[in-house]
Amino acid sequence: MNLGDVAPTIQLTDTSGGEFVSTRQVEQGPLVVAFYPLAFTGG
Repeated sequence: MNLGDVAPTIQLTDTSGGEFVSTRQVEQGPLVVAFYPLAFTGG
């Protein structure tokens, strides 16, 4: 991705079993998505 590109829609199931859709969240304000590739892996 490049600066200014529109991010793709992200759809996930949250910990309560509900649906998270990034495009719905953006309607409420800015959305920051961070990935931690080795989080919770123990190594």
